[in-house]
Amino acid sequence: MKKAVFSLFLLISLLQTGFAQKISIKNVFGANSDELGDYDLYSLTNETDETGTTVTKNIFSIGDRFQFDYSSKNLDGRFRLDLQYNNSGTDNSGFVMAPTGFILFRPVKQLSFVLGNDFFKTFAIKSAYLAAADDTTKYGRLLINSLGNTNSFSSDGFTFVDQGFAGGISTNFVWGKDEQIYLNAAFGSTIFTDYNQSIEYSLDTGANFGIKKLFDTGFTAHNFLSSDRKFGAFAGLNSVPNLILNTSFYYNFTLSDYLPEARVNRSDGDEFKKQKTLYALGLTAGYLFKDIGFGLYGDVISGLNDEYIGEIKYYDNDDNLIDSVTSVIKRGTTVVKYKYNSSDVLKAKRTDEYTAGAIPFYSQLRFTYDISDILNAALNIKFRTMINDISQTWLTFYPRFTIELPKKCGEISSGIRIDLNLTRYNGVSSFSVPLTYTYKFKKDFSK
Repeated sequence: MKKAVFSLFLLISLLQTGFAQKISIKNVFGANSDELGDYDLYSLTNETDETGTTVTKNIFSIGDRFQFDYSSKNLDGRFRLDLQYNNSGTDNSGFVMAPTGFILFRPVKQLSFVLGNDFFKTFAIKSAYLAAADDTTKYGRLLINSLGNTNSFSSDGFTFVDQGFAGGISTNFVWGKDEQIYLNAAFGSTIFTDYNQSIEYSLDTGANFGIKKLFDTGFTAHNFLSSDRKFGAFAGLNSVPNLILNTSFYYNFTLSDYLPEARVNRSDGDEFKKQKTLYALGLTAGYLFKDIGFGLYGDVISGLNDEYIGEIKYYDNDDNLIDSVTSVIKRGTTVVKYKYNSSDVLKAKRTDEYTAGAIPFYSQLRFTYDISDILNAALNIKFRTMINDISQTWLTFYPRFTIELPKKCGEISSGIRIDLNLTRYNGVSSFSVPLTYTYKFKKDFSK
């Protein structure tokens, strides 16, 4: 009720100013790990503790996402508030709050200035789109925020997520009939705090060039002054209606959940870690058979060797992190975390042992079918593995349905998600039920 009153007051205020051209309000209630938070509404998960014993957890999660978008001739903005509760037993158990948003000022059509802590897909390169995942990775965005430097502040079951602060400038040029030729470039910086609460920053840049109904290209360079810099290069064809065909190259692919989780053997116990790779290639394709409402989409991202960017960490005698160094590490090589002993000599604190020769690989298929004007069915099949290490293989089946409610009262989406690991947990890693209710309101004052 409070959100509805606030939204109505804001709408009336904007109408009175006569300044807004478009506003939209979107509210998503429920839990879906693809769209809202880290967990589904209900999840039964199998995990292995440090003794090698399989532990089964029942996790309940519920959340809400309120989003307000504003657009005018010279000013765009978005405010999003994510709230979530879960009983996962992790450090982020309990209530989680994450406010995000940005303000974009456009003094002239060709120039924009932006400030915020999340730019979402405002600066996304078209050919960086992953059709099966229905997403664009951060590598495919000219300006992003945080680069994984998100901080979480927790107290008594409540967590506040801080994503840093970012700003940037972008240029936007178009030429030709119907503005079919376009060139966008951007430069920006993110400010955040490191593990010592010291102020740090990263620099990002990129460009996007293309011809509508022909092709699209782009590149990005994120945190490019640091030793763990990240690059992306993209190209795609858009000359065939309803066809998606994009390719990509990544350097230091570490920011995404697309690559598999793998069991890492540590000196103080096993641990799941997101896979990283120094070089990766990607391909995505899809086609919508518009006459029958059927869509077929596929993604592939694969590492090219068993190297990745690793981190060597140094601790004092009280286990306080005092320094870290990034370097290129080959899988199978031991990554050592050092600690100073009483004689101020570096002593190994623990080791992380990766399987030699293992290369991370991700692929996904997505099928969609419009059963009727109000009912859509979809099936996602995700396959993740480590080439040369088949024990790290994950398979996900996710069928779901989305139904539009009458009288524009929103839509409900639900399904079943099954994660399989054929080498552990008797095959079933987790079983979950995502469920969301989405309501949208849009108003265009320019018409």
